[in-house]
Amino acid sequence: MASAVESPQDSIYVSFRLGQETYGIGIDDVKQIIRLPHITRVPKMPPYVVGMSNLRGEVIPLTDLSLRLGYAHPCENTDDTRVIVVEKEGTLNGFVVESVSEVKSTEVHQLDAFPEMLNAEVDKRYVKGIMKVNQGGSVILVQILNTDEVIDISALKAQIEKQGFRRNTVERAEEAAAANMRVKRFISFNITTQEYAVEIHRINEIIWMPEVTAIPGLPDYVMGIFSLRGKVIPLLSLHDKFGKRHNGHNENSRVIIVDINNVLVAFAADKVNAVLSVDESLIEEPPKSFSDEESEISAVLKLDKGERLVMALETKNIVNKTELEALSRVADQSGGNLTMADLNTSAKDEEKQIVTFRIENEQYGILIEKVQEINRYTNVTKVPKTPKFVEGIINLRGEVIPLIDLRSRFDLNAKERDEFTRVIIVNLKNMKVGFVVDEVDEVLRIKKDDIEPVPPVLSATVSSEFIGGVVNITSKQRMILLLNIEDLFSRSEMTKLEKMKQE
Repeated sequence: MASAVESPQDSIYVSFRLGQETYGIGIDDVKQIIRLPHITRVPKMPPYVVGMSNLRGEVIPLTDLSLRLGYAHPCENTDDTRVIVVEKEGTLNGFVVESVSEVKSTEVHQLDAFPEMLNAEVDKRYVKGIMKVNQGGSVILVQILNTDEVIDISALKAQIEKQGFRRNTVERAEEAAAANMRVKRFISFNITTQEYAVEIHRINEIIWMPEVTAIPGLPDYVMGIFSLRGKVIPLLSLHDKFGKRHNGHNENSRVIIVDINNVLVAFAADKVNAVLSVDESLIEEPPKSFSDEESEISAVLKLDKGERLVMALETKNIVNKTELEALSRVADQSGGNLTMADLNTSAKDEEKQIVTFRIENEQYGILIEKVQEINRYTNVTKVPKTPKFVEGIINLRGEVIPLIDLRSRFDLNAKERDEFTRVIIVNLKNMKVGFVVDEVDEVLRIKKDDIEPVPPVLSATVSSEFIGGVVNITSKQRMILLLNIEDLFSRSEMTKLEKMKQE
């Protein structure tokens, strides 16, 4: 006969179902019960870690309780599926269960120890006793969970302490970044078939095509205005400005926002191509016909041995002073605060730009200061006897660059390369490496405060230091996993990558 382990009176618990079994969690541990929310998957996690979700602005990890308790099958996802949000050590954790039975108060005379022969499939560490509940003349056995063990509270405490001493991802990147004075960095884009570029430091943000409100009486090149985080911004058509034919917008269209004399102005591009690192020796003065002080063209970038000419724009000359004043008035009259005079230097220092990209159905980000350029996937040379996540090597202007398949690195299934596949060239510990990704989305401007730490429970389950934080955009129910690229590889793996460059 099972021995009694404690004698609670009027014990309040939440009971729920996993398969044919009933379990309970003490009500003091339960913060709330919600329906299954949108889930952001996290790579290289144990199978029982479903991912992360956004709960009223807070990032919480989600655990499939069926897999965590040792069952062979995950929780069945139905209309009854629920998430029990539990608070431990000041952090929230979500348990995915198949259904919640009831929340009630029951007089219990004793809590029996876990019988050795009961439910041998379950890891007995996670069950601290059996509660006998009288229901409809029969006795139901409710297995009471030890949530400290389910969450692994000791590992959680260690991880919280560790994060207290761990430097922020942004700070580490800032310390590691070394400026190369001979190289200028641009973002290139297309207006019809011509490729243009703007220096990165002149770009505030790149976004998808927003909903635009047309304003009558404005020049033809002004498409209208749109609102972005409380600011009204005019949108220009460089097609009309430069006298080029426009075939309309599609899924590749992007809007590039720049600051012209403290006024935010946006212009539409047919597509954004790449982040370019261009040596000053490849940057030439524009032809004499474009060389006056008011020309929109500030330089010509001679790439691919001179076969690819990219026109660098002087953003301050896209509109003249009179036009800029008119655009500013239109925005002000539309109820927006277009000027940026209230943003001092220290506030701007708190903002960061990240390059966002997709792998599988999840979004990831890399701080833009770590990104050298973004290229199409082409001309890859396979190399034998390399780690499985190494796609091969490419020759980038005479330099050998190892290519890393991030899908393979994150233990995801392979995907056929297509027109959206891109290679992001990054600076990794004084070495250039290419990351193969499914698709590059945008360049996003964020505040440091938008970067939240990885929930300690996720960090405690597996070595996941390559995830430096979570960019939690609550307004759009969107989470971006910010990569610590320096922590993606072990020391021995880095040695192998360095040898590939030398061979």
